[in-house]
Amino acid sequence: MSKAAAGRRYHAERRRPTQDPQEVELKFQLSADDRIVIEASNALSALEPTEVHQITTYFDTPKGVLDAAGITLRVRTVGGIFIQTVKSRDQGTCLASIRGEWECEIASPAPDLSRLGEVPQLAEMVEYLAGGLNPMFVTDVQRTIRTATLGSGCVVEVAIDTGKIEAGSRSEPIFEIELELKAGPPGPMYVFARILQSAAPMWISTESKATRGWRLRTGQTAAIRLATAPLLDPDADATQGFRHILHAAMGHLTANIGPTLRGDPEGLHQMRIALRAARATLQLFAPALDRAMVAQFDDSLQAVCRTFGIARDWDVFCLETLPEATRALPSARLGDLVPVAEDRREQSHRNVNEIVRGPHFTAMLLALATWAEPTSGSDRGDAVAPAGRNLGPLAPELLARVAAKTRKRGRKVTRLSPERLHRFRKALDRLCSDCTALAALFPNHRETVYHARCVALQGILGAANDAVVAQAIARRLSVRPDLMAPVEALLDWSKARRAAALTGLQSATHAFRSGAPFWS
Repeated sequence: MSKAAAGRRYHAERRRPTQDPQEVELKFQLSADDRIVIEASNALSALEPTEVHQITTYFDTPKGVLDAAGITLRVRTVGGIFIQTVKSRDQGTCLASIRGEWECEIASPAPDLSRLGEVPQLAEMVEYLAGGLNPMFVTDVQRTIRTATLGSGCVVEVAIDTGKIEAGSRSEPIFEIELELKAGPPGPMYVFARILQSAAPMWISTESKATRGWRLRTGQTAAIRLATAPLLDPDADATQGFRHILHAAMGHLTANIGPTLRGDPEGLHQMRIALRAARATLQLFAPALDRAMVAQFDDSLQAVCRTFGIARDWDVFCLETLPEATRALPSARLGDLVPVAEDRREQSHRNVNEIVRGPHFTAMLLALATWAEPTSGSDRGDAVAPAGRNLGPLAPELLARVAAKTRKRGRKVTRLSPERLHRFRKALDRLCSDCTALAALFPNHRETVYHARCVALQGILGAANDAVVAQAIARRLSVRPDLMAPVEALLDWSKARRAAALTGLQSATHAFRSGAPFWS
């Protein structure tokens, strides 16, 4: 087969129906040794490989207009054929990345503006882009493609990419495996990914080649992704609602892997929020789920949360608490604590990175997705809520249960020890997470009022907890005699700070406990 014929065959096999131009994909990073093991595994060894050499140029304006709009434009050369692709940015609503994708064959390696008008997001930008597109970076990839036909009509393209990304004088290697859903439901794809991941320790990453290219070109890491409430249908089956909410948490989690691995404290914070949201979702739907499986997944998530929590505590201490205390106590030599604290903070981030790049983190997420998704002809996954229950009627019951537990934690709030206040804060965090997840089912103004009261109380409890954590960290910094004096000054300041934070606790708790629930 000629190179041109191979290129056209590749494009024809990738072409999507125009009514649903969407890419659903799982991406993993792996090593050369991992590739050998995976390709020798039973899952891949029987599948016929196809080798394709791809040179891809990514285009944008000098000011990055397309990137700012969440759009990627590339032209890929495969066997003498030029394939133009436009992709929208993944919205982080699912463990798998879901992007809009529009592809067409064009006549040259330069973008064909006449075809860009077919993309809804670009229809009004074509005239502006004329003459203003420049090559930004290039990928040179050797791709090995296999097609796996799984159960329930699920067809997955397995692509192993090796090569490099080049942006000017900078470059970095590519070594990844992509599973792209070509047909059918995603459940069997998650099962297949688990099989591959059990053969070799590949780890999940949502950072696209385009994102990596922009980072090489500009030095800027990918932007952090904030949580977004899932779109829910009150008439949907409760199992589907659980699945959407859990996947939204996992999508939020994985969307922030890139920033976290590159040292962005806000990326780490968002990953921790997502981990806690996943735990909150399990506990919210716990009465309708298998108790043993909920406990198993909750234990796994809690173990990961613990490492992220330690790193988050050091971030808050080094980036917020210590600078604030230094301004308040200019003569206390608190700057002497900075080198020791930063060493501990950096170690905590290394621990987080080790977890994210390790096999257990990815295995946990794939197991959760497999449990939640249907993997056979049924529309119900292994995590089955009560048959016949719609999410709309069930949601008030679930929220009332969580709210009652939270109110119980806050009884006699002014008499609670720091440990019990911490438990109250965590219960309130879960309630807020659950209210946000289900807010779309209650489009009324009372939800806004209720949420505002929760947030006000969260702020007080959070500030008090930060002060308690600061005291615990300060004690761990007494590693040399010359640091004892600044540590004592910091301890006194933190105690006063906690007392000040708690002045509004009773009234904020009363407002929370007396507020009418929006779901009733």
